Amino acid sequence: MLYVRHLNERARNESNFGSEAIVEMLALHLESEDVESTGPVLKTLLDEIATEAPFPLIITDTKGRPLFWKVGGIVFDREYGEDDFVLLQTLDLENPGDLGLAELIAMAGSFRERGQMVEFHYPGIPDLLQGYVCYGQSNLAQALGRAILLQLAMMLVFFAVGVIGFFVMKRYEQESIWVGLAKETAHQMGTPLTSLLGWIHLSEARLAPEEPGADVDERDRAQTEALREMARDVDRLQKVSARFNNIGGSPRLKRGDLREVSLRCAGYFRRRLPQQKVQVEIREQYDEVPMVKFHDELIEWVIENLVKNALDSLDKTQGLIKITLSYNSSEGAVDLHVRDNGRGMAPSLRRKIFRPGYSSKAAGWGLGLTLSRRVVEEYHGGRLLLLDSHEGHGSCFVMRLPV
Repeated sequence: MLYVRHLNERARNESNFGSEAIVEMLALHLESEDVESTGPVLKTLLDEIATEAPFPLIITDTKGRPLFWKVGGIVFDREYGEDDFVLLQTLDLENPGDLGLAELIAMAGSFRERGQMVEFHYPGIPDLLQGYVCYGQSNLAQALGRAILLQLAMMLVFFAVGVIGFFVMKRYEQESIWVGLAKETAHQMGTPLTSLLGWIHLSEARLAPEEPGADVDERDRAQTEALREMARDVDRLQKVSARFNNIGGSPRLKRGDLREVSLRCAGYFRRRLPQQKVQVEIREQYDEVPMVKFHDELIEWVIENLVKNALDSLDKTQGLIKITLSYNSSEGAVDLHVRDNGRGMAPSLRRKIFRPGYSSKAAGWGLGLTLSRRVVEEYHGGRLLLLDSHEGHGSCFVMRLPV
């Protein structure tokens, strides 16, 4: 905008320079003859000027009475005989009796106040003032001046639209979060509920009347295992409820060992890994790291989301998910990496993965990573980042918690 303003100023100055040059030459012509004797010639000259120079021009006497003019909307209809000059000399400047003349008088006065005038004297008498050639800005210069205002108005409109759009997007984002939160709750509870239902059906089958020769000890072990897994799923349902309860508040952080949470998450998924078309291995590597402050259930949820995303991205017959825990001395933090050998992401998708409502999965709600980042960054003062991702070679996320 500043550059365009600079160009506009240059164009206006050049336009004004042309107007001033024409007026200066006109004043030199007027000083060669008496105005009253050169009336017809001057009228012809002004007709030519009006064709080539579209700017308002008024020639007045020393009192400010208009002698000649070329102003849009005010017709010049004088022949400049003797009667015309007699009438001019008796013209009352305060009450000219003609709206056109009143406008010309006011316009000429305005031009003189702004210094947009050139004096001309009587021929051969340089000290005796004959009148003024007053001029205004050309149509182009006025249009360029308006262009600056128009540009500023467009900027203000653009800014207003941007602000309104920002608040609309924020509102939409908040609505998306709440809708997604409800769907994510149902999704989180769906896994343990399905598992519970399966264990119940399995228990009913195992509690059927004993067949001759059935192994009683094996049956008891199977029932014990089913009850233990059902208890774990019920415990998980309680955790899901607690997680969403803590999302809206200010969870209390306690110093602890992050390795224990990671081991628990890995063990939970390892018992539920797919064993049919895709063989998945979860590999863990834990260095000795300092203890950090965290909320156990929320951080466990974050790690579960990262592992779940890694599982969903696997597209090879031999899937690998690697969880590593290490100390980052340069950041003074503990880093937990979750790396997979799945399909990876294109560069255009990497910028969108943390946006609410965005998901690359057909059945995804696009809220897992959004809430995970909020948990890590707003509640724990850490960072959740996509460290790298390449199409066909997998992705790596890092959760970084300050020591």
